[in-house]
Amino acid sequence: MKIYIGYEEAHPEMYEVCKASIERFSRQHIIKPLRKKHLIEQGVYSRPFQGEATDFSFTRFLVPYLNNYEDWALFVDGDFLFRADPQDLLECVDEEEHDVYVVKHPELITSTRIKMDGRVNRPYPCKYWSSLMYINCNEMEIGPDEVNTYQASYLHEFDWAESVGSLPATWNNMIGYYDIYQPSAVHFTDGGPWLKGFEDQPYADEWRAVHSEIQRPI
Repeated sequence: MKIYIGYEEAHPEMYEVCKASIERFSRQHIIKPLRKKHLIEQGVYSRPFQGEATDFSFTRFLVPYLNNYEDWALFVDGDFLFRADPQDLLECVDEEEHDVYVVKHPELITSTRIKMDGRVNRPYPCKYWSSLMYINCNEMEIGPDEVNTYQASYLHEFDWAESVGSLPATWNNMIGYYDIYQPSAVHFTDGGPWLKGFEDQPYADEWRAVHSEIQRPI
């Protein structure tokens, strides 16, 4: 599976732990960091900054383009901790039925909050759906032109996809919103154990354990 992980320049440990949590289950996946800094340098991303909550708020929609409009690929925010192999989510997917699969979080959890590093978390329809997307890149035409110039609503509300299917919430268990027993993936959406004030969240010890493993000298 091709997996693109959103990369936050201020907190590279987010990406490292997310990647390592996947590799606990399989090293067969091709995992790539989605770094806005590099996409700007390559002339792929030029959207003006408008106070978005993360470095990958819009770059995530470049995945079909970056995957050469071939095959399927998974995008996931960097503030995830996987507790199961992402390959297992394919058991919930019918690749003939939908172009994109996400966890369709209910509208009731889209209240405005302050996210990590004090950035404003603005409410909008389909909030958090794009934090984990399994995308049929073969069927997509979205690319740099759309990502750099189209309205945020076009991107985040999935106007670029013909059909959006549902994944079980276990694949995007948002801390502070859900309390799923033994979730497959934990999402520290408002801030995680790497930030002051978020050290005691559920699954924080597990996140730190993975972080400790990747810090050990080989």
